[in-house]
Amino acid sequence: MTLRYTSKLLLCVLIFASSCEIKYSSEVTSTDEKEKSIAEMSQEACDCFSKQKGDIDTRLTPCIKSITHSQTINLPEGYSLQDSIAAANNMKSKMDTLQSRDLDRMSGMMQNLVVSCDAYGAEFEALYDKWYPIDSSTANLDSIKILESKFRATSISDTTKKALLHKLIAKNIEARRLEEGLRKCQQMKKLFKDEGGAYYASAFIYNLQKKYPEAISELKQEISISGDKNLELIVAVTKRKARLNKTPIQ
Repeated sequence: MTLRYTSKLLLCVLIFASSCEIKYSSEVTSTDEKEKSIAEMSQEACDCFSKQKGDIDTRLTPCIKSITHSQTINLPEGYSLQDSIAAANNMKSKMDTLQSRDLDRMSGMMQNLVVSCDAYGAEFEALYDKWYPIDSSTANLDSIKILESKFRATSISDTTKKALLHKLIAKNIEARRLEEGLRKCQQMKKLFKDEGGAYYASAFIYNLQKKYPEAISELKQEISISGDKNLELIVAVTKRKARLNKTPIQ
């Protein structure tokens, strides 16, 4: 009993990317569920999400679990530990080959979910819209003046000037001084060409201005510079905004 329990635990650890079920039969085999398309995965996740309650993570977690790829390993009665390891290694090798593609499929599903699932898209969009919370207070406006003074007094384009620009971009967006925020983004791009953040910030401003093609262009520049492919989700949010506002995008 101890050997059998230990072997099952080992199998489940080795097959880390999937749910694990072990059955005992007359031969060693593995069976896969039929692979679902991204559209099918998105629809299933959307239907599930719409029925859940709580915050976005609480609602999405059980839905993602319900569509993850499962694996079943059938092992013979009286199998040895070596048999179980060989079966597990064979399955793991197969899954390692598929892992990169499966991650791409999951990323594609999440992007599709933002665009096509109103329940999830609305929740995700609301989170994005709070990235720069509105702050039109006197304290924030005074803070902008102080930062502007420090920025002008810093003649060398070093890390200090860069940090001041980042703060000025954020505070101007929060104050909804959008044109000034765009000017600061342009300064950042000019002074620090490969600095991430400026394109993301200008995309946020364009989204507020409902200039969705421009926002998507800025986001793609940000992805190119930062290498952060997770920002494709924000591109999906922007496409959703464009669709709801009936704005054509390429």
